[in-house]
Amino acid sequence: MTTVALLNQKGGVGKTTVTLGLASAAQAAGERVLVVDLDPQASATWTLGIVPDNATLGVADAIAAGTKGAAAAAIVESAWSPLVWVLPSSSGLADREHDSGRLLEKRLAKALEGVTDSYDLVLIDCPPSLGGNARGALTAADLALIVVEPASYSLRGVAAVLDLIDDVWDRSNPDLDLAGVIVNKMPAVSSEADRRTDELVEMVGRKAVWKPAIPNRVIVNQAHGEQRPIHSYGYRAREVVDALDALYVKLRRAAK
Repeated sequence: MTTVALLNQKGGVGKTTVTLGLASAAQAAGERVLVVDLDPQASATWTLGIVPDNATLGVADAIAAGTKGAAAAAIVESAWSPLVWVLPSSSGLADREHDSGRLLEKRLAKALEGVTDSYDLVLIDCPPSLGGNARGALTAADLALIVVEPASYSLRGVAAVLDLIDDVWDRSNPDLDLAGVIVNKMPAVSSEADRRTDELVEMVGRKAVWKPAIPNRVIVNQAHGEQRPIHSYGYRAREVVDALDALYVKLRRAAK
C-alpha cells in the first residue's frame, strides 16, 4: 500500500481532477483505492457520490480524535464502485488549517494507521494552500505529487511546495519522497504552454516532470458534473484516459 499526497498551493490547477482521474485508473486496473478528501470545498467527496453534509463522520472528525485508526469509522464506499472508497471532507476541516507542531501534523497519519492496509493505493486530495492540512497530508504520505497547469500563475507556487516537502521531510516524515510533477489541462497547441513546461523542467528537472501531460478536454468537466469516473466514457475520453493510465502505471512503479 502506498499513500500519495497531491498538492499545489494554487487553486484551479485541477488537483482534484487528477486525484479522481488516478482513482478512476486504479478502479479500471481492478485495484482498491481510498480517496482522502482534505479540501474543505469537498469537490472530490461530491464527485464520488457522497453528500458531505450527510456524512455522519468525516476526515476532520478522524483528525480531531487523535487516536490510532480513527479514520475507519468515517470511511464510506463511493458511488463509483466497491473498489473506490472515500474519507469524506467535513465542515470542521477548515478549522484545522492553522494547526502547527509535530504532534498536530501527525494526527492524520495516526488516524489512518492500520486502516489503509486493505487498499492498494491511498490518494490524499490536499487543499489549495500550504497550511496545516497540507502538512498533515505530507506527514501521512509516502509520496508527494505536485499538480500544475502550464500557466505562469500555477508555476509560481511550485517553489513553495518544494520547500514545504523539504520541511516536512526534515521535521516529521523522513520517508517522504517527491514522486514528480503532473502537468494538467495541456492544450492541444499552445506556444505559451510549451514555454511554461520548459520553465517547469528548468525548475525541477526533466525526470521530475511526468509524461504524458493530461490534455484539456471538456469531457473531464462532464465527468465531474455527472459524478462518474472518467474511464466510464469509453472512446469519448480516450485521450484523457490513455494519459491517466500511463501516469497511474508510473505512479505504481514509483511506489515500489
